[in-house]
Amino acid sequence: MNAISPRAEKVGWTELDLRAVDTTRVLAADAVEKVGNGHPGTAISLAPVAYLLYQNVLRHDPADPAWLGRDRFILSAGHSSLTQYIQLYLGGFGLELGDLEALRTWGSLTPGHPEFGHTDGVEITTGPLGQGLASSVGFAMASRRERGLLDPDAAPGESPFDHFVYVIASDGDLQEGVTSEASSIAGTQELGNLIVLWDDNHISIEGDTEIAFTEDVLARYESYGWHVQYVDWTADGDGYREDVDSLAAAIEAAKAVTDRPSFIGIRTIIAWPSP
Repeated sequence: MNAISPRAEKVGWTELDLRAVDTTRVLAADAVEKVGNGHPGTAISLAPVAYLLYQNVLRHDPADPAWLGRDRFILSAGHSSLTQYIQLYLGGFGLELGDLEALRTWGSLTPGHPEFGHTDGVEITTGPLGQGLASSVGFAMASRRERGLLDPDAAPGESPFDHFVYVIASDGDLQEGVTSEASSIAGTQELGNLIVLWDDNHISIEGDTEIAFTEDVLARYESYGWHVQYVDWTADGDGYREDVDSLAAAIEAAKAVTDRPSFIGIRTIIAWPSP
């Protein structure tokens, strides 16, 4: 692919990491091409985001996907299941190349939408837009409740219940009323263990979001009481540049805010750098 490589010096990515991201994009395109249906665009453009989460951010153990102290990852944009499946493959969670080739086929470990209890590493079944983000609020509330009941005296960061809940949400997710209701509760409950990454690509299944979704989403989340940041990958002077370093810094800043949930908007171009 003839494109500028992601900016990822500060996170320490090597040439091997960059090749893994490019491989992620190719696998997404190939899997959909083979089965003849699916959603490759988001999986292609979010490849560096998902890779960053699984390789640099999430606390997890691929050999023990149910480890109590793991961070939770929820793909609210469940239609883009390849975004997660390919990282589970690269991360050693048990998926093989043949499973990716069997995407969206009967009996495969890679159904069209992630399914809890079916594929190791999947925390919750998602698909209906907004469901994953709304459920993540319950995840975060439950984690805090467990800590208070079972490990109240542990120092901050020392309890197995001090994990974070990370979410990738799409424009379509944020159009759903259920996300507004749940996000309002999250702000009121001051869920500092919840971090939502919004893929702001201005596209939904019906076309450009300008036809139906024009509010100031960042201001809306600020009004809910969230900590809000924005990473614009279209703002580079040389054109579109996947600034992974800036995203990683935003995630670290979000983790440091413990009295509010965090919302990070990422301006992307769907399917970039596909022609």
